[in-house]
Amino acid sequence: MANVMILCFSFLVTSLLVRDVHSTIFTIKNECAFTVWPGILTDSGVPALNLTGFELDSGASRAIDVPKNWSGRFWGRQGCSNATGSLICASADCASGQVQCNNQGAVPPATLVEFTLNGAGNDDFYDISNVDGFNLPVSIVPQGVPGCNPVSCPVNINSKCPQELWLQASDGSVVGCKSACLAFNTDAYCCRGTYGISGSCKPSTYALYFKQACPQAYSYAYDDASSTFTCIGADYLITFCPVSS
Repeated sequence: MANVMILCFSFLVTSLLVRDVHSTIFTIKNECAFTVWPGILTDSGVPALNLTGFELDSGASRAIDVPKNWSGRFWGRQGCSNATGSLICASADCASGQVQCNNQGAVPPATLVEFTLNGAGNDDFYDISNVDGFNLPVSIVPQGVPGCNPVSCPVNINSKCPQELWLQASDGSVVGCKSACLAFNTDAYCCRGTYGISGSCKPSTYALYFKQACPQAYSYAYDDASSTFTCIGADYLITFCPVSS
């Protein structure tokens, strides 16, 4: 009996060590007063996850086991309905017509949560991005490793979004705040053409609006200095509509 207990304990310790070496746990939590449909997109060149989208009721959470060399993004779809037989969302739809996004990205505007795990120097790189606009408040909290910075965009930017950037649902409510690139499609706003390098692409007044609302989040393409964070070996809690929002 003692030998069996020793073997079981050894197996448990080995399993924990293997999980620590080979995977990261993302816990996705919905603190919004409504259902959110998280979407997941894996970057090209990295094996895609089997789970690419799911439904998350208000107050619910779900843990996802992700390989430690994974990179990609999470976002929350809002106002989704399958009344027509195809899932359609009012903001950040991935246009798959299903709960699973099937490796399709968010249709902007969308608040993005971006990760590169086990990158340069074995660091995890993470950020919140409003470069593609905003649709939901969100936060990232590293877990299990001391000293790693939480990141948050807790403000409902939609409530004070300039009218020219509005994305409206069928009932007229503002469910997204577009980026200037999406709204006006110019090289200067989109950081392309002659504006395609960091020295020539400057934050517009619209980008500064996003930055003032969420100082830790990306507001335009070259907003790296104040918006990229690193940690080593953590798990991560991603919360939509964190309490401070």
